[in-house]
Amino acid sequence: MVVEVAIDPKVERLRQQVPAVLGTGYLNAGTNGPLPLVARDAMAEAFGRELEIGRIVPGVYEGGFARNRAVAATAAGMFGADPDEIALSHSTGEGMSAVLMDLRWEAGDEVVTTNLEHPCLLNPLALLAHRFGVVTRMADVGTGGGDVLGAIAAAIGPRTRMIALSHVMWSTGAVVPLAEIAALAREHRLFLLVDGAQSAGQIPIDLHRLGVDAYAMPGQKWLCGPEATGFLYVRRDRFADVAPTFLRYATFDTSGYLIPNPTAARYEIGEFFGPAIETQQAALTWLRDEVGLEWAYARIAELGRRCHAGLSRVPHLIVLTPPDRMAGLVNLSTPLMRPQELVAALFARGLTIRYVDSRPCPVTARVATGWWNTEEEIDRLVAAVGEILDDAARAGEG
Repeated sequence: MVVEVAIDPKVERLRQQVPAVLGTGYLNAGTNGPLPLVARDAMAEAFGRELEIGRIVPGVYEGGFARNRAVAATAAGMFGADPDEIALSHSTGEGMSAVLMDLRWEAGDEVVTTNLEHPCLLNPLALLAHRFGVVTRMADVGTGGGDVLGAIAAAIGPRTRMIALSHVMWSTGAVVPLAEIAALAREHRLFLLVDGAQSAGQIPIDLHRLGVDAYAMPGQKWLCGPEATGFLYVRRDRFADVAPTFLRYATFDTSGYLIPNPTAARYEIGEFFGPAIETQQAALTWLRDEVGLEWAYARIAELGRRCHAGLSRVPHLIVLTPPDRMAGLVNLSTPLMRPQELVAALFARGLTIRYVDSRPCPVTARVATGWWNTEEEIDRLVAAVGEILDDAARAGEG
């Protein structure tokens, strides 16, 4: 039974600015977040300007550089970094690959990671093995709720050069103790690379305070920007250790000497679609100034806990997400049906979640709460899962 809960006036006002959340229970920000109206308006204005006056009129190159640095500065302010430590990217995977391929590796060097990582980290690590003979040591951290720090520490060996892992695990929703892991990396003089695909916009991030070396994040999830946008943070004192592999126009000196750009822009790969960058800037500014980051983080976590508590009471359901180390992701499974079937059944009821199916990670259905969700949607999801599993149990008995 779903009890009607009054909607916070702020939530109601903001929901009107995000049309996609009005048509479904939008619980899949972990893949793509909903676009706000300000993003649509920024894209239309920027694309219309290019259509009407052209894309190569005087000042375009200079304006594009200023535009890119402006959105980097906005992201830096939101995530506790300096503007010159932020590079633009087209995805989290691109940012991580840029760092992994830019370090100087020797055969036998090791990277410690975990059993819960996304293919966008595991695949480039496999490429390092093929290309340079780098060894991946995988720490088994269970579902991320136990002694994650101890498991990682135990996997470090004399040839280990890097720890690479997610801030929030896509496959269980666990939030790792990143500051403690960063301290461990410093103790062993290791490079720490972080996959921020599920953390940017979901939980508070202060990159300087965390003490990480590099942190890659997407623009299209909880940051509500367009696809093919993202950011890569590289700590300034690590620039000398991360030598750019790909050089594009304006990221190096053209005097005849190969001198990289003095900022993290040296790590940018390829060109950027101007209207998408302006759209990302509009979405970030809206999140910061109108939604409010601290409010958004707190609400996402509150809804995540409500979802976890409700689903934990549903018979035949296994909730993998550790309740004491979570934010807005809740991963679940059931012996009664495949996660894909549960996702499809919920979609038929007006609730959009996704499934995670990539070994070695657990195969789960995943709920990703956003600040735009209502308490009624969370309760409706819990009730719907219970009804679907009850029907499946009865069908199995028959």
